[in-house]
Amino acid sequence: PAALALLLAPQWAQAQATLEKIKSRGQINVGYRALAAPFSFHQTPEKPLGYSIDFCKPIVESLRQAAGNKNLPVRYIETEVDVRVRLLAEGSVDLLCENVTDTPERRARMDFSTPIFIDAIQVAVRNKDMISTLEQLKGKSIVGIDGSTAAPALDRFAQQRGLKWQMAKAVNPDAALGQLQLGWAAGYARDGVMLAAQLASLSDAGNYTILPERLSVETIAIGYRKGDAAMGALVNASIKESMRSGAARGWYEQWFLKPAKPGAKPLFTEMPAEMKTLFDAAKAN
Repeated sequence: PAALALLLAPQWAQAQATLEKIKSRGQINVGYRALAAPFSFHQTPEKPLGYSIDFCKPIVESLRQAAGNKNLPVRYIETEVDVRVRLLAEGSVDLLCENVTDTPERRARMDFSTPIFIDAIQVAVRNKDMISTLEQLKGKSIVGIDGSTAAPALDRFAQQRGLKWQMAKAVNPDAALGQLQLGWAAGYARDGVMLAAQLASLSDAGNYTILPERLSVETIAIGYRKGDAAMGALVNASIKESMRSGAARGWYEQWFLKPAKPGAKPLFTEMPAEMKTLFDAAKAN
């Protein structure tokens, strides 16, 4: 038994790491992205909004309960694609509540909850360039956000179809959109729903089209520290309950089926089949 305890000690320490860090810090740190509507964005940095943020609020309450302090303060920390994994690994943030895609490459450095959304990489183009298919982007430049899953998705798609294009990188969504607007890039690749949300915010949104082809399946989840089984169990239990109770469906309707502002179009007119399957599975188990 003593030998077994020694063997399990490092695993127990890792599993307890996030909760113990929260207790010693006296605060829960939630990472989010400011330019990731409708998953996470802010009007004031202290109060971010969005679909992923809504999922994380009950998780925060569960963490408070586990820490034995129902008044434990929460700090929202703005992150960027290129630093968010490091912030999570070093313990600066306890959760990533944004548009984090679960990929095998990222699983080497962090862990993910069960899915909260299913999306796909798509490409936006300017209507005046008369492009209606990805095939027509052959030999042209396509911009994506540095560190995102857009570039690998484009590479895989190009290899499968025997296409070649130039991949440009931008530091953030605004910079990527700027390249498309100026014609420096013929296409802008991003998660489809976020691309739709970004274009919908423009005064000339009608001048752009998102091509129908889907380059990849993007499984969006909540990120937490690698190897923290206790945190994973808490996060997944909270997500499952949110889906089972119907709360998650309400968040989905708010962020995807209703206009973001008066006069705007909703991102979807009905729930995609992948999302319906996700909610139905949570209720069935």
